[in-house]
Amino acid sequence: MPRLFWIHGSGYTPDSFRDQVAAFPGSIALTLPGHQDGGEPLTSVGALADWLAVKVRAANGKSGPAVVAGNSLGGAIALEWALRHPNDVGGLILIGTGARLRVSPAIFEMLDTKWPDSIPAFADYSLSPSASPELHRRVEAWHRQVGQHATRADYAACNEWDIMERVGEIKAPTLIIVGEFDKLTPPKFSRFLHEKIAGSRLLEIPGAGHAAMTESPDVVNPEIKEFLKRI
Repeated sequence: MPRLFWIHGSGYTPDSFRDQVAAFPGSIALTLPGHQDGGEPLTSVGALADWLAVKVRAANGKSGPAVVAGNSLGGAIALEWALRHPNDVGGLILIGTGARLRVSPAIFEMLDTKWPDSIPAFADYSLSPSASPELHRRVEAWHRQVGQHATRADYAACNEWDIMERVGEIKAPTLIIVGEFDKLTPPKFSRFLHEKIAGSRLLEIPGAGHAAMTESPDVVNPEIKEFLKRI
């Protein structure tokens, strides 16, 4: 089975894939540069995709192509990686993402003028209305750990990225997952990916939000297992 890597989203940490790391032994949840390590974040999806290529090759060795699963910004990084390094790609798992990730000016205003008081609102954006208070606190903790500077860099990278005209070039096996109540990348974003990536599978999860893998691991994990079996 190909080596499996998890890439978190804007303002998140690898803890967002905690349930997946537990369910898939040997898989690796990467931490984006500048998140938790005190370094500077990378400021473009292209730079992050090349960083991912280095990480995958170093960890994967001669094991052959890898599978990368990404949420939101992580999904953008996975898509860009697949376009830049197609020979390294065994499959893609795209969770709550799109081929273009324009960011509302309200998000940047929250980051620039209301941080850290805006952190609970970022948790609201990440989750469905029925998410538990415990899950809210967990998502808030990610943002506090990552901090204002790296979170803003994440959203700025998303805002500048666009592969709407290129996404159809991706030929790798692809599983696309989106929550019914995804406020940041609504289901229409995932439907577009499904239409453009030949042979892809689309799963829309009732009752889940943007971080569907965190909120609904009981639905997401079996789908990923079946996808890995097929490829």
